[in-house]
Parts: sequence; structure tokens; C-alpha cells
Amino acid sequence: MQLLPTIAAPGVAETAEALAEAACALHDVASSPASWSTAAADDAVEAMETAANALRTAHPAAAPAVTAVIRALARLRQDLGLPAADGISSPGRTTAPPFPGRRPGTRRGLGPGFQGVRPT
Repeated sequence: MQLLPTIAAPGVAETAEALAEAACALHDVASSPASWSTAAADDAVEAMETAANALRTAHPAAAPAVTAVIRALARLRQDLGLPAADGISSPGRTTAPPFPGRRPGTRRGLGPGFQGVRPT
């Protein structure tokens, strides 16, 4: 029994592949603890939180695993002294936010070719 479709929605496979390639490139350049800054670590954790929350929609069975990942990332934030993700107000809280936190002003989703909604 196949749990996921063979073909992903437009842009999903390409974006997931780019994410995997970026993660490999990050692994290659971040060879030691001295490689990291607070901002870089925060960005990497935020990317993992966002990817995990995107995977939550892949299948109903994914939710428990994604919740565990989000909780582990919240603990990692605390261990590294990073600020809590947006949507988590109390320090040390390790429950998953309903949606990934994004810094104000960051763009995501629609891409450079987006033309807007056309009136009918």
C-alpha cells in the first residue's frame, strides 16, 4: 500500500530537492562549532521547523513524528541559547507551535513569477 502519491503537487518536489541540496551544502561548510553564529544556528533551526511543519501535511500519520521533531528543535533552541520560535511565548516550553515562526518581512511561497489574483 502506497501512502503518498507518486507525483507531488507543482513545485513541491523541486523545492524539497533544493532544500535537501542546501542542507547537504550546509553540512559540508559547517565543519565545527566555530563555524556557527547565533544567527546561522537560528536560521538553520527555523528551516528545520518550517520543513517539519510542511511535512505535517504529507499524511495524517506524519503528525506525531513531526510533533516530536518540533519538540526536539525547541529543546535544541533552549540548549543553544536561541530565542524561542515565534508562537512559543514561555521559555523552555517544548510544545509544537501550530505554524512555523517566520521573521517579519521574510517572503515565502509565491515566488518571483506570481502575477496576483485576477478578477473574474
